[in-house]
Order: sequence, then C-alpha cells, then structure tokens
Amino acid sequence: MPVTLTRGVATLTGVVTVDDAEPLAQWLRDTRQPKVRLAGCTHLHTAALQALLAARPAVTSAPVEPFLARWIAPLLAPPPPPCPG
Repeated sequence: MPVTLTRGVATLTGVVTVDDAEPLAQWLRDTRQPKVRLAGCTHLHTAALQALLAARPAVTSAPVEPFLARWIAPLLAPPPPPCPG
C-alpha cells in the first residue's frame, strides 16, 4: 500500500494514486500535528498533493525522486519567518 497511516505519521511510498487521496485527506483532518514521510514516494497524484497543501503537515523526510524533490518539496516546506518591520 502506497500510504501507511499510523498515529501521527503518514508514510507515502511508491505511486500514490487518486484512490489514496481521500483516506490521506481524512487522516490529515483527524490527526493533530500530522507528520508526513515522502522519501519513498515516486509519484504523487495531484489530489493527494492538494490534501497535503491544504493541511500543511510537517514533512519529516523529503522526497528523493528528482521531480518531487525539485518541484513538490518546496511547496510543502514551512513558510519562511516574516521579515521584521
């Protein structure tokens, strides 16, 4: 299974499909301070990406797949601190 949901941590591996998006979104809504591991993810359906972008979970291991690392990981990174004044 490409999405493993445990207490507080979701691990995404391999190809995450549209069928995985709804359980992931529900878990993200129900989990306080969710964390996500993306190191083993090789493909992320846009529905799953939207769930991650809406929930903004902490990413504890970034994807290593080149496209996800280059284009998706920065979108999921925490926002920079505000500029003073």
